[in-house]
Amino acid sequence: MWVELSHTISYVSTHVAGGTRKTSRNRSPRSTGGAPPEAASDGGAFAAAREEAKRETREALLRAAFAEFVEHGFDVPSLDAICARAGYTRGAFYVHFRDRDELIVAVMQSVLGTFLDAVIGAGEGGDDLEQTVLRFAGAIVGGNPLTGASGSMRTHHLLDVCARSPEIRARFLDMLIEAQRRLAEAATAGQQAGTVRSDVSAIAIASVLIALAMGVIQLFELGLPMPVVEVQAAVLRVLAARPD
Repeated sequence: MWVELSHTISYVSTHVAGGTRKTSRNRSPRSTGGAPPEAASDGGAFAAAREEAKRETREALLRAAFAEFVEHGFDVPSLDAICARAGYTRGAFYVHFRDRDELIVAVMQSVLGTFLDAVIGAGEGGDDLEQTVLRFAGAIVGGNPLTGASGSMRTHHLLDVCARSPEIRARFLDMLIEAQRRLAEAATAGQQAGTVRSDVSAIAIASVLIALAMGVIQLFELGLPMPVVEVQAAVLRVLAARPD
């Protein structure tokens, strides 16, 4: 994943659409007066190489931004510092991002999207909700980019920029709505399978779980001692289907 900060970025020594390394030079292609016969077949490979270089440039900027945001918060790092950490110029930055807020949104979507995919199952089984609770508890214990461990993004920093920027708040809300939708689907599947209580609506269960997750992450960041395994068991008991 891009959060592994030691990932080495390959680059094309000539100018590419994704931006230019600070150490590379732009060279104009020499004109030969006509394209060689193999030029057409090489064109596709060259275009693919340019797209790959562009993707790598963007990912390098995202990794650098993530590292700076973890260390200093969202508003302190300058764009120059982020670009220098990535090894690219500001010109490369503006190929991919309009401004700082768009960069923050991209980092947030990458980190939160990965977290949601890892924690909230997308299957149809009736035990999906239980597995989601277990995976979330495991993430709290094992550490991940959202639970306040070393090398993680602080949730309160994210809430601060949400308060400042309507655009970032809207994108964060979109991701919470998606999490709510997935959890409601898992709750519905559990109710139909008879493993999740049916006297509470699926959307209400999903909303409570999101509120609980946000609260747990905040308290974990503050350093509140928490018996994670006991809390996990309590949540599962609350969710379990009631005997007739």
